[in-house]
Amino acid sequence: MDLLPVLRWLAATLLLLFSVHSYGQPEEFGQKGTQVPVIDISALKHSVLHAGASYWVTDRDLTVDQLPLGEFQPLTAACLNRGITDDYHWVRVRLDNLAGATEKRWVLYHETSYLDELSVHYADNGGVRQQADLSDRVPFSERPFVHRTLAFEHVTPAGGYTDLWLRLHFVKADTLTLNLFLSDVGQFASAAHLEYLLLGSYYGLMLVLLIIALLGAFILRQSLYLFYAFFLISSLLTWAQLNGLSFQYLWPNSPWWHNEGFNITFLLTSMSALQFSRLFLKTKALFPRVDQLIKASLWLMTAAILARFLGVYVPVLYLSHVSLAALISLAVLGFMAYRRGLGYARWYSVAWVLYGLGLLVSVISAGTSLFNWGMAPLYYAQAGGALEAIFLLIALGEKLVGWDRDRRVALAVANEDPLTGLGNRRAFEEAFDRLQRRSGAGGKRVFLVLIDLDLFKVVNDRYGHDAGDEVLKELGQLLRRCVRPEDVCVRFGGEEFALLLQAPSARLAMDVAERIRAEFAATPTLYQGEDIEHTLSAGLAEVGAPEAFTRNQVIRMADRALYAAKAGGRNRICLYGDGPESQPGLSVAGDE
Repeated sequence: MDLLPVLRWLAATLLLLFSVHSYGQPEEFGQKGTQVPVIDISALKHSVLHAGASYWVTDRDLTVDQLPLGEFQPLTAACLNRGITDDYHWVRVRLDNLAGATEKRWVLYHETSYLDELSVHYADNGGVRQQADLSDRVPFSERPFVHRTLAFEHVTPAGGYTDLWLRLHFVKADTLTLNLFLSDVGQFASAAHLEYLLLGSYYGLMLVLLIIALLGAFILRQSLYLFYAFFLISSLLTWAQLNGLSFQYLWPNSPWWHNEGFNITFLLTSMSALQFSRLFLKTKALFPRVDQLIKASLWLMTAAILARFLGVYVPVLYLSHVSLAALISLAVLGFMAYRRGLGYARWYSVAWVLYGLGLLVSVISAGTSLFNWGMAPLYYAQAGGALEAIFLLIALGEKLVGWDRDRRVALAVANEDPLTGLGNRRAFEEAFDRLQRRSGAGGKRVFLVLIDLDLFKVVNDRYGHDAGDEVLKELGQLLRRCVRPEDVCVRFGGEEFALLLQAPSARLAMDVAERIRAEFAATPTLYQGEDIEHTLSAGLAEVGAPEAFTRNQVIRMADRALYAAKAGGRNRICLYGDGPESQPGLSVAGDE
């Protein structure tokens, strides 16, 4: 008897028995020589599916029975990111509850909100295979399981198992990840609650910043705040779509916008960031070539948005991803602007380092297989986006402070006499009106003192105009020393000066004027080794309430008193009024 056939039969039988013992049940889809990947879910809380699954890729739409089981490869972290593709990706796994004393209810869900199709083929304990087709190309209300991403709920019986065959596919090529999660239904509900709470905090913060930006645009009438608001709005729309919340809450009955709007919002985010940066960093003045490049990019993105509405897809897809990744360059541009003297640009640069780096890594992770992080960088980019929005608001605040500081400097220059550093006639007019209103409202009495240097032309003719300028500077310094901070001293023009003194009485105002006159006469100006003797005359008049005298009338009254001082021999003070208020060295001019 030939024993060789018998031995062959025994070996095949033992191999079959070993296979049944190893895997619990024979392969229900009928192909031998393949090992079913298994995940134990008897104590399941939360798990990533790639920990025990296998996968296969094809460019054809096959049925489960047509799949070549021997070609499936272990699904590892290195295989998760598939880049931009419209291939059919199959994932195979067995969920084992053989050690479970009770049934296990679980939820399977995909990582991203924009996966077009997730077909779930499942069978319990080798029974009849069933199928659930999940799609984001139907209204949100038609989803069998309410979640912001495609999700499937099932129960694996106690002491049993569930075989899963998952098909992932994009109708139009997009960035695919095979990152699928498996959670106990109770654990899933708790995690989803926390997840929505965190997302709600993000959107709440961004909405607060948006309100601040809109108020800034309305109150300050600054287009820069408007473009910042536009950037926040486009960012909110982008993240709402990536989070799946826009489809769930904003347009649940518009699958077209959910699927086709991603690239449009990406481009709008990039455009608003670039336009904001042009204004914020003054690129037209500081970096004209960069400004031209930004303007060309804005036109290109505008054309891409129009093309997307006309049905163009692939070029717009790539351009939208490149535009987001390129925003990291704004951090460099901000640093260059800071080096050019824009101090507030340092906050801008920090903001774009935080956000731009997150966007760059997210785009690379989504569009290539270089990283094995799935779409986790998106969450870091979103958190970085919130920090960026805060830092941009800080930068705007610092820029606003700079605007106010520049305005004050410009106003001071406009109201300042460049030779003496005193106020000019414009400053005098503003101060006169303010103090006159205060005087009329029951405040201190206000007196106008007009001062004119005596024989100043002789000083200029004898010593030169530079010497005359030194005399004027000396008088300016003297006026500052002799008056209080709340009083106003200006150079009226030429050798004529004016004081607005707040005093209880005309006598005290004249005391101040006399002190100025006496010190000026007693202190010659030293110029190129020579002492220049000089004196001044002044006329004083009370300002009174606005209803009593106009500004020009008060000036004319003080000018009459000054004329009387000049006519009386110069180097004296005269008060315009009916009754004399005299003291040594003073004379009084009466009303003419």
